[in-house]
Amino acid sequence: MTSSHPLPPPPHTPPAPGRIAAVMDAYLPGRLAGGPVTTLANMTAALSGELDFLVITRNKDIDGQVYADLTPNTLIQTPHSHNLYLDDAHFTAAHIVQRALDLGAQYLYLNSFFSPTVIRLLLYLRRTRPPLKVVLAPRGEFSPGALQLKRAKKQLYLTFFRRLRLDRVVDVFQASAFLEECDIRRQLGPVHVQIAPNIPDAVGDTPAPRFTRGAVPRLVFLSRITPKKNLLYALKLLAQWPTPLALDVYGPLEDRAYWEACRAAMRHLPEHVQVTYRDVVDHAEAHTVFGQYDGFLFPTQGENFGHVILEALGAGCPVVLSDQTPWQDLDAEGVGWVCDLHHPEQFLRALEALLATPDDALQARRDRCVAYARRTAHDPLVRASNLHLFPHALRPSHE
Repeated sequence: MTSSHPLPPPPHTPPAPGRIAAVMDAYLPGRLAGGPVTTLANMTAALSGELDFLVITRNKDIDGQVYADLTPNTLIQTPHSHNLYLDDAHFTAAHIVQRALDLGAQYLYLNSFFSPTVIRLLLYLRRTRPPLKVVLAPRGEFSPGALQLKRAKKQLYLTFFRRLRLDRVVDVFQASAFLEECDIRRQLGPVHVQIAPNIPDAVGDTPAPRFTRGAVPRLVFLSRITPKKNLLYALKLLAQWPTPLALDVYGPLEDRAYWEACRAAMRHLPEHVQVTYRDVVDHAEAHTVFGQYDGFLFPTQGENFGHVILEALGAGCPVVLSDQTPWQDLDAEGVGWVCDLHHPEQFLRALEALLATPDDALQARRDRCVAYARRTAHDPLVRASNLHLFPHALRPSHE
């Protein structure tokens, strides 16, 4: 963080071009909220030359840990955005909208569908009709796997959303891929959806690190420990594995009850399968961690993007992945395997193929992983599609 100052008084005339006020329940410096934090951080870093971002968030991470070194309710300038960290008393729909307007926002960019914060904002916007365009990114919350979690509450809100026609408050729903567009339309009908893939981390020009196999194959699971990420499914797979294998698990223990179920499953694994919890990995260290493993096992129940998948590939680590993500071409590209969650035998066959890769082909596959990640990260169409989510906020030279 570079500087801070009190909120300025409301301007008489909003500056042109208008700002994008991005609202999130948690943001940097916290990382526990996972992919959405990375998505917004990458977007502001990549597009700050063309767009002006204001991030409005809480002054704490999702675990309730307050950012002690940040002054709440104060505008903070960062290299790529201005950030406003609100305490609980000020993190209300009315205050968020008023601050956005006072600070010259033309767009409200909502980064969730089922967040109580977003629900309250949509109800407030429906009632007050402020001069703000609304872009809503569900962040994979409409995938079939995600909808199964807390299903009753989600179906109740969807019914509520449709009856109140809250879709009329939203100008654009952002989908990260065609698969997510289909998921959104399946639940909300003929709403306006634009596909703008998430902007990934940059991938350097260096080849995959040299990798040497150990005496025992080593897999990694790196994600939040929640039902959606499906660690328990991975453990049940490994209960059927016939030969020595190690799995290291990294990630915040977001759902303690689910983690206890995973620990119980670990106690019933065969002796030749060793699972070790390795704590939380700093985002900057993920590349190094992935580079140490034979493969990334990730049977997720749904990702609208999955930054962690590209992080693994960028480190040369092949991926054994569920089919509930946009990454459907890993088999064809020779960088991983995409498996049906309803057919666990597909995952077992993929692991067999991964670990049976001949030594003379091993490095070539890891180099292909890095090349695939680099092509994806540098795709100019990704940048252009994100810019065009906010056409009225583009600076004149980019209109």
